[in-house]
Amino acid sequence: MPGTMRLNPKELFELIESIEAIGGDATEFRTLLAEVSQESQYKTKVFSRPRPADEEPTTQERLESEAGYLFPNGITNDILNKLMEFDRDRSSKELKRMCVEAELSPSGHKKLLAARLLAHERGQKRYRS
Repeated sequence: MPGTMRLNPKELFELIESIEAIGGDATEFRTLLAEVSQESQYKTKVFSRPRPADEEPTTQERLESEAGYLFPNGITNDILNKLMEFDRDRSSKELKRMCVEAELSPSGHKKLLAARLLAHERGQKRYRS
């Protein structure tokens, strides 16, 4: 049975470049990248802005790096708003209890717990951590 590999568009582009750098044919991957790019133009995704080295990342940037893998399109504005609601409306203890009940890891800060629960709620069960 062949394995499954998940790449975000940036990783797919890097794979294409590495294949072509050694003289390989990446036509199928370029077609796949075009399809992914076309689909993603309809979805809102936040890209990090350049910032000085001494400036802290935004909540959305931090969550993207910590929990973006839980959602196929990363931490969009819609997902961020839902995570903020989870964080605001529930205590850390309640979120941990909910994670345990859903058989998810109860470790981490409130927004990370909320991200796990939201991904689980949306049917992203393959992303259990």
